[in-house]
Amino acid sequence: MKVLIVIYRDSERSGGSVRVAETLVRSLRMKDVSFDVVAAYGGAGRIAQLVGRRFHALGAKNRHDIGGWLRYRRLLRRLRPDIVHYIEPVVWMNAASIGMSSKRVLHQHSRPLFDVPNVSPPLAYRWLFGRADRVVAISHGVARHLAQLYTLDPGKIEVVHNAVDPAYLQCRHVAPDGRRRLGMAVRVVPDKGVEDAFALLDRLPRHFILTIAGEGPARQALQNMAQARGLADRVEWLGSVNDIDRFYAVIDYYLFMSWYEGFGLSVAEAMLVGKPVVGLLGDGEIAEPEYPLVTSQNAALVPRSNPKLFGNEPDAATFRTLASRILELEADEAARQRMVECGQRWTRQRFSPEIYGQRMYQLYQRVIEE
Repeated sequence: MKVLIVIYRDSERSGGSVRVAETLVRSLRMKDVSFDVVAAYGGAGRIAQLVGRRFHALGAKNRHDIGGWLRYRRLLRRLRPDIVHYIEPVVWMNAASIGMSSKRVLHQHSRPLFDVPNVSPPLAYRWLFGRADRVVAISHGVARHLAQLYTLDPGKIEVVHNAVDPAYLQCRHVAPDGRRRLGMAVRVVPDKGVEDAFALLDRLPRHFILTIAGEGPARQALQNMAQARGLADRVEWLGSVNDIDRFYAVIDYYLFMSWYEGFGLSVAEAMLVGKPVVGLLGDGEIAEPEYPLVTSQNAALVPRSNPKLFGNEPDAATFRTLASRILELEADEAARQRMVECGQRWTRQRFSPEIYGQRMYQLYQRVIEE
């Protein structure tokens, strides 16, 4: 079995999807699978270091770069993969592969962005999902929305939850400095809840600070907001981090504030390395009943006053409740440790790379046999 894994860019700037690809690579090593990885844009990064000569950088300038199209077609002809697995839906690469015999697998990391009333998805995405041989949904909720939005045969969609791999998460010890860090590893955009994190910080003692790993278009506006609220000295902006393991090592709690979340990869990573997870529970599949990542035993998440509201939390009482919950955990080390141990067991038993690799291998086999 030969698989070609497609990513946008081999960089931590790509967010959780590059870690999904890294975990897939490590998982496939346990199976009888020959694989290569191709990046649409940019050069070599941590995945290239992992796979060596099996990494290919197209170096495309943009989706209109004819040279990128031609280089991709030449690569497909040379490798002749049984399956091309698009970890990210690079539309132009799908178009460039027309006429090739490889089966196509698409990975969907959240509910479709076009899932709004009375709005149809662009024709390019209808075409993209329509021509796929299989679509991987990272949760049952994502699968349902895909089937409804694109009128796909439910049998064409398979749910394979993300995994967390301890191979890149060692969580080195960092000496405490007297401050308590609430960490967020996010793309810095409004819906990740950074403004809500400021509202929480206002209600916590001053030795609690916010540590944010990630970049995004909202960073400058949020920095200005932190300054205006008198929080500038309590917010650390790390920017894009090449070593996510270092981020988890320095934080004391992982703070989850997203308005919507399809899975919560950073939450799962934090659980695995033994960081207590706290925050607000809004819309999404992170706690879906069929196969939840978070439960009342492994995380301290306070429900938003209106979980379906795609916006900042309007109720001050919600922040007071969350602040009280954090301070209770801070004062009760035994309770905090029980929650941490529950989270570690949960992720190891349900979201391991071994389970992930087996499910993906079986999916590939079914696609090839069809």
